[in-house]
Amino acid sequence: MNQAIHILMSGHGTDHMETVQNLASQLPDVNIKKKLLNRGDYDFLDNSDFKADVLIHFLGAKPAMELEALAMQSRRGKLARLAILIVYDQDSAGAQLMRLAMQAGACDFIMGPKLVDDTLTALRTILKKGFHDHPVSGRALTAVINSQGGGGASTIACALAHAFTTRHEIKTLLLDLDLQFGTQCLRLGIESPKGLIDAIASIETLDEVALMAYVAKHSSGLHILHGSIKDISLPGEIDVPQLKRLIELAYKGYEHVVADLPRLIDPVFNMVLEQANHVIIVMQQDISSLRAAQRMIQIMTQDLGLPLERIMPVLNRYESKHSIGLAEVEQVLTLPAITVIPNDFKQLCMAFNLGISIAEHAPNSPATQAILSLADILSGKKKPVKLGLFKQLLSPLFSGA
Repeated sequence: MNQAIHILMSGHGTDHMETVQNLASQLPDVNIKKKLLNRGDYDFLDNSDFKADVLIHFLGAKPAMELEALAMQSRRGKLARLAILIVYDQDSAGAQLMRLAMQAGACDFIMGPKLVDDTLTALRTILKKGFHDHPVSGRALTAVINSQGGGGASTIACALAHAFTTRHEIKTLLLDLDLQFGTQCLRLGIESPKGLIDAIASIETLDEVALMAYVAKHSSGLHILHGSIKDISLPGEIDVPQLKRLIELAYKGYEHVVADLPRLIDPVFNMVLEQANHVIIVMQQDISSLRAAQRMIQIMTQDLGLPLERIMPVLNRYESKHSIGLAEVEQVLTLPAITVIPNDFKQLCMAFNLGISIAEHAPNSPATQAILSLADILSGKKKPVKLGLFKQLLSPLFSGA
């Protein structure tokens, strides 16, 4: 887990202060606290256990006195290792104020008509240079895809991403790559005017902080990057190198990316598989779904060169009394372990219709518990439990097909 950056905002309470707080709180891996100063109160730092990395101070009616007090605290070592931004709600400042700000150790003195934008830009610069240099080597990407349409892959992808965020406190981006019929924002009852297509179009000017303007943000902390709700995107229109750059950029701001892939073998599919640490193939207990899973594994391993150990089969909506049991499923595939998710279609469908996560709507559902266990495995918090062996042969069900 990335360590959160603690930002303390101090001042006498202004509209600009409130606006900056609301916008800055959307940046990745930040924890913001506000300290309102009373008249004559120059104790800028909070006395609680909140250890600030960045101090943003909004000057009040007596700016010189505030900066003198801040400079004195700096000389006493109370502001050591703090990045300090001074914000002044005026169009200009005298030489004395600028000099006092420098004595206080301020990184920047911000004023003028674009005060809010300039404050956020200065903050992004501090975060980018000092804190958000996440190594790409530490990233994780989990791709989720149906073996056949309607298998429940999008539900599982959403639930996994939500579990990473809430259960394991992993900064997670859910990437909805179904650019025509994606439902991930709908599942959680949120929306965003911008999305994946807009982000790709702006990739030349984006960094991991600016990317935040394009994601939809859920109250749990989960971020979603979805397809356009205004324009239709056809297969082949996505610039694959630019999408790859976007994913690599996401690695710098997120610890885990969950990609909800449509059932379409194309260059986008191939590129995401190359990036993925795990590829979850979701199937059901019917012959066509199992046959499609068998075929998909063959394409991934033989045609696309994906290592077999990266593939995780998930048997969704499992019923123990079904005519095709687990033993028959094991005869089809050639992988060492399987995850079984019990059938609870009614509860999961209701959660979708209500626009809330399945963990919130039905936390005790066997399906929810199975997905949470899968999230434990993928997050590295729990060792996988071997629920069955896959025999290295093809099922007689499909012989001659």
